[in-house]
Amino acid sequence: MAKIIKRGELWLVNLEPGFGREIHKKRPALVVSRNSIHLDTTHVIIVPASTQVPNTVGIEMVLVNKKEGLQQQSVLLPVFIRSIDQERLIKKVGTVTKTKLQEVEDAINIVLDLTGENYLQ
Repeated sequence: MAKIIKRGELWLVNLEPGFGREIHKKRPALVVSRNSIHLDTTHVIIVPASTQVPNTVGIEMVLVNKKEGLQQQSVLLPVFIRSIDQERLIKKVGTVTKTKLQEVEDAINIVLDLTGENYLQ
């Protein structure tokens, strides 16, 4: 049976093998790709989470917790945004609110400089 994957869902994903300092292991990740992409390709764009929450959460990170379906407080790390094959998705574990998804989008904009404010600087 095909997986139904939607933007804003948290999934347990298998990011092994990892290379160098890439984020790896089995961990929750937020689906950020648009829903229509999941129907047309075998890939999904995710932002992985880590349970190692720093004392100070930067503007390029977003806190998520049990309310969203995770077992413990975690931080989403847009700096590790990546496209993965849907076969790496293990199971859906939760869903974030529209407000939380907007926070992640804002953090992605900062990480990728989508406004172009720092172009060639």
